[in-house]
Amino acid sequence: MKKCYGILLLLFVLLGTSTLQASAKWGAKSLGEKFRPKRDWMQKFSDTADIIATNSIAEAIESCDEIVGRNKYCVVEVGSAVNDLPLLISRSKIKLIGTENMDALTSLESGIFFSIGDNTQKVVIEGLNIQGHDVGDEEIYGIVISGENIKNIAILNNNIHDFDSNSNAHGIAVYGTAKSSKKGIKNIIIDNNEVHDMRTGSSESIVINGNVRRWEIVNNDVYDVNNIAIDAIGGEGTSPAQTNSKGRVIPGRLDTARYGYIEDNFIENMHTSDNPAYDNQDSWAAAIYIDGAHHIQISNNVVVNSAWGYEIGAENCVNSRHITMLGNSAEQSSFGDLLLGGYAKRGFKADKSINCNPNNTNDANEGHGYVKYLTIKENQFSSQGSEEAVTLQYRTTHAIVIQEGVEAVNENKNGSAKNDANAIKIVED
Repeated sequence: MKKCYGILLLLFVLLGTSTLQASAKWGAKSLGEKFRPKRDWMQKFSDTADIIATNSIAEAIESCDEIVGRNKYCVVEVGSAVNDLPLLISRSKIKLIGTENMDALTSLESGIFFSIGDNTQKVVIEGLNIQGHDVGDEEIYGIVISGENIKNIAILNNNIHDFDSNSNAHGIAVYGTAKSSKKGIKNIIIDNNEVHDMRTGSSESIVINGNVRRWEIVNNDVYDVNNIAIDAIGGEGTSPAQTNSKGRVIPGRLDTARYGYIEDNFIENMHTSDNPAYDNQDSWAAAIYIDGAHHIQISNNVVVNSAWGYEIGAENCVNSRHITMLGNSAEQSSFGDLLLGGYAKRGFKADKSINCNPNNTNDANEGHGYVKYLTIKENQFSSQGSEEAVTLQYRTTHAIVIQEGVEAVNENKNGSAKNDANAIKIVED
């Protein structure tokens, strides 16, 4: 009986090992078109007459129910004469469209200029010229979509510029705060905007953060900015944190931008050398940054004259995973074109003493996340920076990186690596 038990145990181990090796995988699949946000709902705005905002956008929106009917699609034409910013958009089925060659809309206040909040759907902001100003150590934002139960929002063809803060500023920001997937933000389109001359402090010109899924940032021009141009973030506590079975507070499972497309954007002149949040020094900021997001497709972007061109990392106690990078280019990067992995030497899984509570961590105690399941190929990285064009930090595993100068690490294993090591293949099976 002992002999038979031993044989069965050996078979179990062999089968278990075989199953593990068969199920383990390298790389990530392209999202294709399956998760791209739909646009057909926007066609319904063409069936309604425009309401002209003469002095107040808010008053024009309030008149929609009377003029076109309650809960009907309504188009508000915005010219240069209006002066009622900041504006909260709480009516669904509303489209704001700017007039041709309009003067800039602005406000003397700090805070958010255009805000879209809870329970709002089918909103378009198109063709506006939105100008910020210098608010010193206060915060200032162009367009912010924040809250829960928000879906089908399109930010199209806007000129957003001169939002200046020493602490935090955004041109376009999406913050998903919901605890559940059902109430999370979804179907967000950020297309063909010009975002420039931004001084964003510790923040980014365009960002998707928290419980947000099915989104795209495409065809935008971002230039002359002093921090990250485009960012997809997870694990910052935007959506509620959770406590695991060991009593450790960690980011919530849905606190992550996911199923998103970053494609066909042009980014030029991104450095932090005039950013007080970084002591006016050129830091390791990237033009396009994936920080704790998952299932992201990065394709056909162009980055010129940045600190780093692209980065896939994980500052918080999360995994950046299932990410493809194809057909992108970078040139004139000061440090390098692609930075991979967590930047702290120890990962949060290996070191249980690391504080993972997103509500009370600080920058000095971050960079402990993991990067997994990447496919990076057919990119043109031509910078001659101070670092390797593609630089590996810590904890990048299950990754396929086909790029000149990149060497394989642990390529004969199943994609995983112990502790803080990397696992990189330089060929596809």
